[in-house]
Amino acid sequence: MVKKILKFVFWPLLKIIKYPSVLKNSFVTLKKILPLVKSNKLKFILETIKSQNFVKFQPNLDNDKMYFKNKYQFNYDDWFSKNMNIWKNYLATLKEIKYLEIGSFEGRSAVFVGELNNVKEITCVDTFEGSDEHDNINFDIVYKNCSENLNRLNKSYNLIKDTSHNFFQNNNKKFNVIYIDGSHLYEDVKKDFINSMKCLDDGGILICDDFLWFFYKKIEKNPIGAILECYENYKKDLEIRFINHQIIFKKN
Repeated sequence: MVKKILKFVFWPLLKIIKYPSVLKNSFVTLKKILPLVKSNKLKFILETIKSQNFVKFQPNLDNDKMYFKNKYQFNYDDWFSKNMNIWKNYLATLKEIKYLEIGSFEGRSAVFVGELNNVKEITCVDTFEGSDEHDNINFDIVYKNCSENLNRLNKSYNLIKDTSHNFFQNNNKKFNVIYIDGSHLYEDVKKDFINSMKCLDDGGILICDDFLWFFYKKIEKNPIGAILECYENYKKDLEIRFINHQIIFKKN
């Protein structure tokens, strides 16, 4: 009862305190991405502010993080858990998830999806060889952890140790959730985006990681360059749903 009263009293004040931070973070994000946006700039501005607001006022993630830490085996940094509430917001309403991810690493995103009640099948594609930004990582351990973590799900899954190029060449299945987090090279991200659109169901969700990741000196050579170029080509078929470190689209 006391907790409810305190929340009623202080929540409006907390929102007032936090909202300048929402606007500040939105400004910083938009300053980076707007020079690369060719059209629908107002849409990007509004979605960025809305997304920052969601991130700032999202539920606490500590319990969820501890659950996955205790149940699964991870040896390396957690780059995914900050996205859990965001993904729940967009995936929980789907009737039946047929999930594809390009780039799995230790399987954090895959097991998160696998824990959702509405998941039917999971397909993970990764070379388990790393890329430019990976240093001092034993990919034998990464592959072992990913495989064992998927086994602990007790759900239908397919772990493919290969390039996304080879996977898409041989794929004839459709998916309604696709996560692109493989190679971060411009050309590879572009190919993964185009190939994903070919096998994404109408009404499906496309999630692109590292939208605000700037490893290469030329900003357009990072994933954001390929993602925004592809969006420009597919904008009639895609609705922007979320913009932060990841960008989320829904296929019309």
